[in-house]
Amino acid sequence: MNTTMEYIGEMLPDGRISVEPSIAHRLRTGEKLRIRIEQIPDESKNKGEKELDAATKRLLERMKNAGSLGTPDNPDELRHSVLMEERMEDKFPWRE
Repeated sequence: MNTTMEYIGEMLPDGRISVEPSIAHRLRTGEKLRIRIEQIPDESKNKGEKELDAATKRLLERMKNAGSLGTPDNPDELRHSVLMEERMEDKFPWRE
């Protein structure tokens, strides 16, 4: 009888390959098996900046260092903006 079973196991530290108990109990000692081994890449190792090219890394670094747009969070910066607007109004008054 030719039965196909598939499962995902892992290489154990002692060099053995793990087998799911639900599959292991179906096998008999001394039974011949055809085993196909396919390595599955570890997704956690492939994530991150390793996948990014140099130009993308530079762009991301510049974005981290860039100042925010809009109203500043720092009150001193905001005060500077207000002073600048007041000076502009003094220098170029609106005519109605």
